[in-house]
Amino acid sequence: MALQSLQITPVIAMRARDVSRPTPEQQEGADRRPLRDEMPKAAHRKK
Repeated sequence: MALQSLQITPVIAMRARDVSRPTPEQQEGADRRPLRDEMPKAAHRKK
């Protein structure tokens, strides 16, 4: 497998951490949204 030879260097780890960090606007929106467990059961089936 090709993934077995993948080396995670400190530089790659830092870039991945920065990319995965949400912007303040995204974080604020997520904080306002209810968790899936807190939503009524009917809301899940609307898709």
